[in-house]
Amino acid sequence: GAFTNSSLTLVCNTTYYSRAYATNSSGTSYGAISSSFTTSACIPTVSTVAASNVTGTGATLNGNLTVTGGANGTVRGFAWGTNSTLSNGDTATTTENGTFSTGTFSADVGLSPITTYYFRAYVTNTGGTGYGSILSLGTGEFEDRALPRTMRLFEGFRMQLTEGRMIFYPKQ
Repeated sequence: GAFTNSSLTLVCNTTYYSRAYATNSSGTSYGAISSSFTTSACIPTVSTVAASNVTGTGATLNGNLTVTGGANGTVRGFAWGTNSTLSNGDTATTTENGTFSTGTFSADVGLSPITTYYFRAYVTNTGGTGYGSILSLGTGEFEDRALPRTMRLFEGFRMQLTEGRMIFYPKQ
């Protein structure tokens, strides 16, 4: 009779061979190797890492390919936008093509000042695309450091916040 075994745990991108066997009181008899099959690659495991070098006009997005899934990545990058689910058409992406094994990667992106952004890393291999968790970052105010600061407003005064109002007094 025929039999199957559905409790096997298989490894991604691995070749397996099969053969039948039977056991009775006289011992075990093995048949010839009758077939083989190769499992496909699994989706890579990716983590999104906190952004670095965040300014009012940009940031460095960071990711880590922690498990290849049995086949190196061929595309990696980041998706980012102002919607917390990275949907509704406001999502931008970076794309890098190549051959990628495990390790960290990053991309510098331009952003708008005083805005909350959401982003996540991704890697694609022959098994599919793995996504990291969605993280957020907030950009600060744009400050053009090339402009000289020659005017000192209220120089010679001291300031005090009283009941939500700013009061300026001459320094003594």
